[in-house]
Amino acid sequence: MSGPGKPIHPATVHFPISFLALSYGLDAAYFLRPNLPSTVTSLLPVDSDLTRASYYLLSLGLITMLPSIASGGQQALVMFQRQGLYEADGKTVRVKSKAVIAHAIVNDVVLALGTWIWWTKRSAAAESLASSVAGEKLGAALTGAAAYAPSNVQVLVGVLTLGLLFFGASIGGSLTYLYGVGFAPGGKTKPSEKAL
Repeated sequence: MSGPGKPIHPATVHFPISFLALSYGLDAAYFLRPNLPSTVTSLLPVDSDLTRASYYLLSLGLITMLPSIASGGQQALVMFQRQGLYEADGKTVRVKSKAVIAHAIVNDVVLALGTWIWWTKRSAAAESLASSVAGEKLGAALTGAAAYAPSNVQVLVGVLTLGLLFFGASIGGSLTYLYGVGFAPGGKTKPSEKAL
């Protein structure tokens, strides 16, 4: 999954990082809202918008994570085929290879935890909205605020997942800027061929 000589993975990672960070951040804001000063809470959207936005941002983050994982896996396989997994001694795993494997594992855990949060939110929303239609609950459930509201466990898992997301992104940044992974080799040009 790369264009003409250009790896796609570095370009695809920004969307899931942004969407997931916003989703988990909105969940934390919803959770902390009762303890925040009124000057801060007056700037936040109403609960129903906050929780609904968090749910849809989480959905977008998980969807955009799929091409990122696929392109990263393809790029890792190409790297291992070209350079090998081991140093010249045949026993020692390359530091770069360890970083690639750690990057993949961390981001797979982020995907799994994010999927769990999404599934539990989806299930709770369906149950809340179904019971409000049946007339069992009125009020907050009808507005949607309760439908997408994260539980305390979801917020905690989301904050931990956000830390893992940033840790995985940091490993990816190290792979890019310390080891040159994801950079396409540029052709050498003569001084007269350089664009002005």
